[in-house]
Amino acid sequence: MKIGFIGFGEVASTISKKLLDNNVDVLSSINGRSDKTKKLAKSSGIDLVNSFEDVALSSDILISTVSPFEALEISKKYGILTNGIFLDLNNISPKTTLEIFDFFKGINEKKSSNFIKGSIIGKISSKNQIIYLSGGENSNDLILLKDYGLNIKVIGSNITDASYIKMIRSIYSKSLTAVTYEAFKISESLNMEDEFFEVLSITEGKDFEIQARSRIKSLKNSHERKYEEMIEILKFLESIQSSNDFRANNMIKATKNKFKDIK
Repeated sequence: MKIGFIGFGEVASTISKKLLDNNVDVLSSINGRSDKTKKLAKSSGIDLVNSFEDVALSSDILISTVSPFEALEISKKYGILTNGIFLDLNNISPKTTLEIFDFFKGINEKKSSNFIKGSIIGKISSKNQIIYLSGGENSNDLILLKDYGLNIKVIGSNITDASYIKMIRSIYSKSLTAVTYEAFKISESLNMEDEFFEVLSITEGKDFEIQARSRIKSLKNSHERKYEEMIEILKFLESIQSSNDFRANNMIKATKNKFKDIK
């Protein structure tokens, strides 16, 4: 079995290691990618081919791990080339998920049935991380990835189900990250960083400082991607605005703006 990646950042690198450890052929391309990506891919031990077209054509399972803004374009450009399963692991809204599905369906039913939506729940490097899948009968075909080191769970037959659960979790986790970051920066400006962690650990538990510092570090390193993910969340909320409860979205908009403003 050959598994190919379009995009090769932290997600692809971490998943690739698990697959390689279980004797799976993994391939990608570094054509046109950044120096950081090239270095990561070369050090991973995967097979590097000339182009992403070659990756798509050669893969039994093609996995997209790019930014939310690139996901739709990548699916149209490369996902359509594979005769195997196309698995999107990007943090995209149900609306974007349906756009990909409708594009494939417009070509033929087989292509649409080969499209699976996946959502990574939890930090990709965590032992507790789960990849939720949705999208018809072929999502069950990917259960076999459990035998190759991946924690897989199928949560529904509707193509958007995995995206829904990711959006709901992200609304909570990313808003919490933004609040934690802002409170930390205020405490830092007052030279009360230690006291910040001390008083919150009383109510939030002994592991609060470790978790909070992890959130802060992650945000500093990936705030641009998180900003793109917040835009996808807003698309999701706009699609379910059937009552006044969801029309303001003030917390989500504030979180998006916070991520955008981080330098």
